[in-house]
Amino acid sequence: MPSSRLLISLILLLSATPVWAKLDYSVRVDAPSGLAGLLQDNLELVTSRLEEEMDETLLAELVRSTPEDARKLLETEGYFDARVNVREEGARQYVIEVKPGEPTLIDDVTIRLAGPIREEGDFQQRFAAVLEAWSLPMGAPYRQSDWDGSKRAVMRLITADRFPKAQISKSAAEIDPATRRAQLVVDIDSGPVILFGDITVKGMKRYPEKIATGLADFSPGTAYRLQKIFDYQSALEQAPHFSNVVVSADMAHIDPDSHRVPVEVDVTEMPRQKLELGLIYDSSDGPGVRVGYDHYNIFRRGYTGSLVTNWKKNQQSLSLGLGFPRQSDGYSHSITSAFKTDDVQGLKTRSSDVGGWRTRTRGNIEARLGLQYLMESEEAGGVSNKDTRALQLVYGWTQRAVDDLMRPRSGVLLDFQLSGTVGSALSSTSYVRGYARTVGYWSPFPKYGTFVGRLELGQVWANDQDAVPSSILFRAGGANSVRGYDYQSLGLAGPNGSVLGGRVVATGSLEYQIPIKPDWYLALFTDAGNASQSWKGFQVERANGVGVRWMSPVAPLAFDFAKAERDGKIRWNLSLGLAF
Repeated sequence: MPSSRLLISLILLLSATPVWAKLDYSVRVDAPSGLAGLLQDNLELVTSRLEEEMDETLLAELVRSTPEDARKLLETEGYFDARVNVREEGARQYVIEVKPGEPTLIDDVTIRLAGPIREEGDFQQRFAAVLEAWSLPMGAPYRQSDWDGSKRAVMRLITADRFPKAQISKSAAEIDPATRRAQLVVDIDSGPVILFGDITVKGMKRYPEKIATGLADFSPGTAYRLQKIFDYQSALEQAPHFSNVVVSADMAHIDPDSHRVPVEVDVTEMPRQKLELGLIYDSSDGPGVRVGYDHYNIFRRGYTGSLVTNWKKNQQSLSLGLGFPRQSDGYSHSITSAFKTDDVQGLKTRSSDVGGWRTRTRGNIEARLGLQYLMESEEAGGVSNKDTRALQLVYGWTQRAVDDLMRPRSGVLLDFQLSGTVGSALSSTSYVRGYARTVGYWSPFPKYGTFVGRLELGQVWANDQDAVPSSILFRAGGANSVRGYDYQSLGLAGPNGSVLGGRVVATGSLEYQIPIKPDWYLALFTDAGNASQSWKGFQVERANGVGVRWMSPVAPLAFDFAKAERDGKIRWNLSLGLAF
């Protein structure tokens, strides 16, 4: 029995006494505000306060080593004569007292570039750029992070253009604690000029390899530039043949004799064909059907072919296209043809066109130039008929500089078009047409919403307006125009209530989108504008409304109700995607 009582007592004692007890203590840093955060975030005495493994022995060691650790941290901020003391105010209540002294200032900076870079024709400009990138000028306080950051900035500048193997041969920060002055010396050896070598493409099975190699705007033997690698990557990503692309320069295998660096391209190909079937809906025409077919390797040469047909109650269209792979100069070429019938606001049109286009996309800017032949048959109000045609040169320029194409909150969309007939050749009349539109997004306080402004302007100069195809003229009203009015209901009065196109158009909108829940916004807006025969007789039509915005996974969806000032009627609009 006694031994049993002893065993029970030992068990109770072990269960009541923890094997490892957490040691609680507090630390206060008494230092200038600019340095207190640095010490609190990095001193082990502070950061280890809540660790379970802390005991008296470890705590005593941390208290002992803290002054030296703090002085090393302060030296990274340029304080080389700091005094640090740790005292105990009460039971396990510690105060780190810091007197940093005066900061060390930069007295002199010497940057030297050596090697073949000095023989380059633009050496002086490059050296000036290096000095501009340096962020520790004379007289500035020395900071280790600025010292390291300046060297990184200079090396990025040099290695990105012709000298990717450049190295720092000497790096010295000579500190004089007595005078609190620092002298900085950086010597950089540029190494040889590196040239682009051969391009190796991996993953090509369905398409000719020249589709990938032809998109590079450099050739073996041209000087290496990192930006060209980025541009090449972007060009491949925009090509319809690939779903994933990685481009890299293999710096580990530069040829020691020719100084050429191999370029490796890894691609994941898209299927050769794609079929799309879909239902579409338009607030002006109601439901419809869309069928699309794409082939990405016509004639086994990587040409892309497309066929798209849309059918809606008042509009039917068939579009054909043949695209050629983008060339090394950044341009791509295509041939298009379209057939379309429209019956909108009492104006029936049947049109067909064929054109050749030259397009260049760089970053968020697309520029296009084309020659197009258009034939059109028009019937207005069931009583007047006319046939028109035009051979026109078309130039277009579009920029989409927004923070997010799917859900923009800041930035701008710009679109400009200029077209005109080639004299009177193959045209009913000669004309010039100018058109521009822009949409701006501004969120000064993103939490409270976004302002959206839109402006549209256009004009046609023609010898004979009656001989200009109606698709070249302007009408307004509906989504992305003056909401509150029916689609293309603003224009010139035609026979039997039909609406004809005018030579000028101007519309504008101001909208405020208020967040109501994630991905949902309430929109308040006012629209104004019209299409007219001339600016002299231009009359502004206005509408005000409210709507809902849903930032769907596909594209922004807008559902609006607007009241037109002309007749007081309330009409609704539904649109999907950006304004253009």
